[in-house]
Amino acid sequence: MPGTAASPQGNFAKRWGSKRLFGRGYLPVPSLFLELYGQLDPPLSSGEALFVLHLMSFKWTSEAPYPSYRTIARRMGISVKMARTHAQNLEGNGYLNRLANPGRTNRFDLKPLVEALASKARRASKAIVPQSSQKCGD
Repeated sequence: MPGTAASPQGNFAKRWGSKRLFGRGYLPVPSLFLELYGQLDPPLSSGEALFVLHLMSFKWTSEAPYPSYRTIARRMGISVKMARTHAQNLEGNGYLNRLANPGRTNRFDLKPLVEALASKARRASKAIVPQSSQKCGD
């Protein structure tokens, strides 16, 4: 099990061998996101998953984050058009709500993705048979 930031295993600079790597902060990502994004129906592409990770890096409160497409594109090393395409695909697949923010950049509501991941996790946990109920040879 991964350590927490407060645990001895959680000393990120020590674990990674570089204080500089964490000089601009770090991103807490739910492990279930990494485990399940490719198992959703429809699955997220690796580009869409990376787009979501970048949105997560701007989610500082419970409010929907609002980075510009230009910022995300620059960070991902893709065109602004491709960043918009990732957002459109995520929205079209029911994982993202783009909220108009007049005079500012769109807000990106990730609640639909969070709900899809939680639902997938619940279904996956129900499918797991507890070790104690398995018989030898099964």
